[in-house]
Amino acid sequence: RAEGASPFCHLAVAVESCPWGQKELAPITLLRTILGGGNAVSSVPGSGVTSRLATQVVKQSPYVESCSAFNSSYSDTGLFGVYGVSHPDKAGEMCTSITKAMTGLTSVSKDELAKAKAMLKGTLFRQMDDDALLMQDMGSQLLISGRYGGPADFAKAIDGVTEADVSAAAKKLLSGKPTVAAFGDTHSVPHYSAVEAALKA
Repeated sequence: RAEGASPFCHLAVAVESCPWGQKELAPITLLRTILGGGNAVSSVPGSGVTSRLATQVVKQSPYVESCSAFNSSYSDTGLFGVYGVSHPDKAGEMCTSITKAMTGLTSVSKDELAKAKAMLKGTLFRQMDDDALLMQDMGSQLLISGRYGGPADFAKAIDGVTEADVSAAAKKLLSGKPTVAAFGDTHSVPHYSAVEAALKA
């Protein structure tokens, strides 16, 4: 944790994810979609207002500015987690809500999974209409794995994911040691051991 010149507390809770090209990448990306994100001022369609983080973290507290899930995959490992920004005095409460949302990923309904699949595939295909994003995606994949998999390939992998797959992926993610990073006014951020215990609960 680092104290910094910010009126807010910036907090990230993350766990080790899978490298690029692994079979677990599809269910993990769907878990990120299910968590989604939201912020205190945006409620336009497509902004994630019905995602778990929007409904379970942002909408539950007027002190949370924003909260979003992320997953970054590299050649040898990955990082999955949640990044949130809140009023400094309420960072502990936000952290509790974040860990609760993360542990809740072990249970995903059939309808929620179907919705996440549709959203993720829609995002994939929309991004391919942007030439800059397409070139960035191609370059990143070639650098990481030496090959390029198009949207249709990943869409096929997404369609094959079951409820059992996402539950197993969530349990595997949560079994590792977490990383906690905080910046700004961090006085109410829980101790690392408390966050680790909450993710094992």
